Amino acid sequence: MFGVRRSAFDVFTGKGGRMKIVPFVAENAATALAQIHEKLGPDAVVLSIRRLPAQGMAWLWNRQGHVEVLAALLNQTETAAVATALPEVLETSRVKWDDSAAPNLPAETAATTRARSWKSITWLESLGLLPSYANLLEERVRAKQGDKPPTTPTAEWSAVRAGLTEFWRPARFNAERSQTHVFVGPPGSGKTTVLCKWMTSAVLSEELSARVWRLDGVSANTSEFLSVHCEMLGVPIARVWAEGNPADISFVDLPGVECNDSRGIAALREQIDALPSPRVHLVLNAAYETSVLFEQFRAYAPLKPNDLIFTHLDEERQRVKLWNFVLGTNCSIQFLSAGQKIPGEFLRAESALLFPQENRL
Repeated sequence: MFGVRRSAFDVFTGKGGRMKIVPFVAENAATALAQIHEKLGPDAVVLSIRRLPAQGMAWLWNRQGHVEVLAALLNQTETAAVATALPEVLETSRVKWDDSAAPNLPAETAATTRARSWKSITWLESLGLLPSYANLLEERVRAKQGDKPPTTPTAEWSAVRAGLTEFWRPARFNAERSQTHVFVGPPGSGKTTVLCKWMTSAVLSEELSARVWRLDGVSANTSEFLSVHCEMLGVPIARVWAEGNPADISFVDLPGVECNDSRGIAALREQIDALPSPRVHLVLNAAYETSVLFEQFRAYAPLKPNDLIFTHLDEERQRVKLWNFVLGTNCSIQFLSAGQKIPGEFLRAESALLFPQENRL
C-alpha cells in the first residue's frame, strides 16, 4: 500500500472517475484510521499514507511529524476494479494500524536522524546539518550544559543556538586600496552578479571609487552586462590587466571553471597569483545539495579562497545547511545573496541569518 499511491490515482481517477477522495491528517496512523472510520465508516478504503515533515519548532515536540492518509468509499464497480488492479490496497486497508507501521514507510519519508537527548540538535539535522557536525555541536553543548538538556524547549534551543554561534567566524574585511577582490566559482554560480551587487553598494551607498577588470581565462569572458553596468555607474572597466589609477575598491571578474576541470583550475591559479594582493572569494550556489557544494569547495581549494559567498538563496530557503561550511571548513562566509536584482538582496553574513526562522533575505 505504501508504494502504490500514483497507481491508485490512475485506477480511481482515470477517465470517467468520479470518486471523492478525502484526505486525513493526524499525529499517527492509528488516529488517522479512527478519523476515517468515524467520517467514512468501516468500509472505507485507504489509498495512500505518507508522513509529513514537522514544521518549525514543532520538531521539538513531534520529531516524526504528522501522517497524511487519503481514503475513499468505493461502490461495487470501483471495488472490483481495485481488486483486479491493486489488491494490496484493499488488503492493507483491513490492517489495524499503529506506530509500528512507521518502518514500512518509504525511505525518503522515514526519520533519518538518530535519537538524541538534545532534540534541538536533531531538529537542526532534519534541516540540513550533517550528522558529523551535529555530533561536534552536541559535544560542545554537553561540555557546557551537561548531558541533560533543560526542561523547556525554549531554554534548550537557546543553549544549542549559543553553542552553534561559538563556531561562527566573522569574515575579515579589508578595504585597503592595495587589495583586489577576485571572484571564482563554477559557471552559473552568480559571480558577476555578486560583483555588480557589491560594486553598486560600494559606489552608491558608501560613496567609494571603484575599478573593474573583466578578464578572459581559459575561456572568453562573455559578461557583457558587467560592462554595461559599469558604464551606468561611471566605473572604469578594463578587458586586459594593467596597473592604473588607484581606487577605493577593485574587482576582477573571471569566467567560471567547472570543478572537474583540474587544468582549468590550475591555469586560474596562475592567473590569480599574478595579480597584486588578490583576495579570493569563492562563490557557490546555495541551492545545490550539500555534497555537491563540498565537492566544489574541495576542487577550488588550490586557489586558497579567503572566504565564501553563497548565492541563489531565493531558491534555497533553508539556511541551516550552510552551517556545515562553518563547522567543516576554515573559510568564513562573507556575503549571502538572493535574486538577480542589483543591488537587491545582498547582506554581509551573520550567524543569525543561518538560524531557522531568522532568515532576512
